[in-house]
Amino acid sequence: MTQFKIDITFINREREMAELRNYLEGRPNSILFLYGPKSSGKTTLMYRLFEHMEAEKGYKINFLNLRKIFLTTSDDFIDAFFKSSSSGNGLKTGTRRKYSLFGLFKLDAFTEKMLKKRQEDPFLVMEREFQRLLKKGIQPVVIIDEFHKLDGLYLPDKQKRLIVELMNFFVAMTKESHLCHVIIASSDAFFIEQVYVDSKLRKTSKFMKLDYLEKEDAFAWLRDIKKYNQVQEYTLDKQQIETIWDTVGGSAWEIHSILEDLFQYSLDAIVSKIKREKVSMIADWTFGDEARNCLLRHFRKQPIRKLAELAGTGKDLLGQAVKDNILYYDPVDGIYGIQGKSLEWGIKGYFEEVISSLFLNNKKG
Repeated sequence: MTQFKIDITFINREREMAELRNYLEGRPNSILFLYGPKSSGKTTLMYRLFEHMEAEKGYKINFLNLRKIFLTTSDDFIDAFFKSSSSGNGLKTGTRRKYSLFGLFKLDAFTEKMLKKRQEDPFLVMEREFQRLLKKGIQPVVIIDEFHKLDGLYLPDKQKRLIVELMNFFVAMTKESHLCHVIIASSDAFFIEQVYVDSKLRKTSKFMKLDYLEKEDAFAWLRDIKKYNQVQEYTLDKQQIETIWDTVGGSAWEIHSILEDLFQYSLDAIVSKIKREKVSMIADWTFGDEARNCLLRHFRKQPIRKLAELAGTGKDLLGQAVKDNILYYDPVDGIYGIQGKSLEWGIKGYFEEVISSLFLNNKKG
């Protein structure tokens, strides 16, 4: 059976990589927040940055993807962030660790035991590790993906929110002590908004948006899938490439999914299935709620709207649409938009079906 390259294709993120490297090459002075719409490639970019920086001397990259970890208590936080050096977590290629699944910091077994007994302060443990590395001439870097998953957890005294205390700690490590670079990625737009509107955090943070692929980059990928995905069994003609772009735009994950499906199905069948699924998704989301229907009508002809233009629409409704991945929200620019090209098709198809149904019912009446 034909094998498709598993990793999501990394296309022309030179500018974003340059921005990240520029941040890391300076003195630690701020937390960098990476945000953007769903499936824009944030996690892939983080992995690529990790792989590049891991190979360079002078940096110690501590990378943790919280999407892979079940978090319900502060003990889960300790398990996720700290592991003894003998734990052996991670994925390996040959003898080289590819990336860490668990254990942002590798500790000796005694310190790990003290942490779990709550006889050691986890923040002091991290600070000591940063200081130890700097004394050896190594710059520590912390990268945490899906950071918002820590929200809802409390420290053992039940009075302090873990995510707030951790953010304060990272401010101290970057802005105040200049010990460590911190990059935080999140797909939760409202978490980013909370940070952005917090005057203290805003003054100590930078924000970097990762959007969908540009058309020319998506086309470069699709014209040469042999190079990018090690596929020789088929090539795409100009019309097929246009069809894929018209269906899912620059969503790397959705493009990758289409290419995988082409081993078994025709492009027409794949596109038809995507559009049907998105129409069903919109129908399910709007079922029984006229307010949601009004919201989606508002975006039907103009996929992106500024917050100021939506003054008459309840923010709670907009927020629910973002949480349900119908809309995305850019807290820096104050813009709402439909979550990708394929959902634009879903909204369009849904309303065409609704209008057709109303027309037929009126005609019968």
